Amino acid sequence: MKTLILSMINGLFAAKEKSLKRSDKIFLTSSDAISGRTLMIEEDAFNVWVYMLRLDKKGIDFNGFLCTVINPKLSTIKVNENTNKDKALPKKYINSCGYIKNLKKKDISIHWHKDYASILIKNKVYLVMDITSRMGYSRGLSGSCEYGKPLED
Repeated sequence: MKTLILSMINGLFAAKEKSLKRSDKIFLTSSDAISGRTLMIEEDAFNVWVYMLRLDKKGIDFNGFLCTVINPKLSTIKVNENTNKDKALPKKYINSCGYIKNLKKKDISIHWHKDYASILIKNKVYLVMDITSRMGYSRGLSGSCEYGKPLED
């Protein structure tokens, strides 16, 4: 009986801990009145992605890689080359700017321009979402790949 009660209490605490971790994940949206576009920033288990929604807001037009929230140098996760966007990116695609430790929602800001949106982390541009070319240019990518293109200084 004692074991049963302890396992129930542990289960309650574990469920509470999981829900706390979920609420810490980043989720932001921003809309531009001039272009009529909306973008969404969302953290998954490994990365932070930015999605530019279609004008009708019924789907994603294109996306961009903002950063990873796990240290790729310390990660032991085996990644398939055919990874999708809710899994860790292969280490070869992430450069030294691609990992942001302890990223918080307050660190991120969005600036809209005529043909693009800039996503800044701590006042430094990390991603440009180019509406014209429908491409994300990321400071965290080491080279062009299916996740976007590197942002040049």
